Amino acid sequence: MSQLVVTTAGESRPKRPRPRLTLGLWLSYCFLGILIAASALASFVAPYSPTDQNLTNTFAGPSAQHLLGTDGFGRDVLSRLIWGGRSAFFGVAIAVAVSLLLGIPWGLIAGYWPRWIGASLLRVADALLAFPGLVLAVAITGVLGPSLITSMSALGVVYAPTIARILAAGVSETRNRDFVLSARLSGCPPHVVLLRHLLPHAIGPVVVQVTVLTGLTFLAQAALSFLGLGIQPPTPSWGGDLSDAYLHILSAPQQILPSGILISLVVLAVYRVGDAVRDRMYVRGR
Repeated sequence: MSQLVVTTAGESRPKRPRPRLTLGLWLSYCFLGILIAASALASFVAPYSPTDQNLTNTFAGPSAQHLLGTDGFGRDVLSRLIWGGRSAFFGVAIAVAVSLLLGIPWGLIAGYWPRWIGASLLRVADALLAFPGLVLAVAITGVLGPSLITSMSALGVVYAPTIARILAAGVSETRNRDFVLSARLSGCPPHVVLLRHLLPHAIGPVVVQVTVLTGLTFLAQAALSFLGLGIQPPTPSWGGDLSDAYLHILSAPQQILPSGILISLVVLAVYRVGDAVRDRMYVRGR
């Protein structure tokens, strides 16, 4: 039975429920926090240099010296995973930042002026969304050249139409409400109405979508590095190490496990945090 809260006017209203911090969500927060901290402090946490080779100790199994074993060049797998986290999180930050920098103005303009300007911008978004995202990112990266910045910027460009369409729908729904009409009639310039009145009320679904895109970006970044379009060797990356392990899948199949399991756990943790953000947004909306 929901609790009641008495307001200043003497009326009672149901108390807003708070999302519970479940065990899965708590573990997701801890896992991502530990991984981010270890990646940021890789020079102190990693037991070995990620590029040091020992060709006399290749494909070694887990031991006290190498907790996750060594790869085909005798490099410590754990150290490469820790150092690879730097490029993984940095790349995801680039992709999300580019998608927001392009998608938020795109969606605000398309939702505020829905006739000619908005319709044209949304048709451009539909045209870009018609292409498979990863294929379009591969094409852009192939034209600009393989690197972390270009590949992640390409992913940001691919994700921007999705942000724009979601934000445009929220702005279009909110633009005719009384507080927005009052601000327009009081003489507020369009950029003030957009940034101060419309954006805070329409940004909720975008925040939820960003958490989804974050998980997709980890997978897409690993896929691009796997294809040789992301971080170039010998710089450690999760997708690049997975590609190297795949070359020896018949002789050393255990090599694909560390990178593959880590990528899967990161994506699952990000999606679990995204579910919590969605639930909180839903409670606030109610």
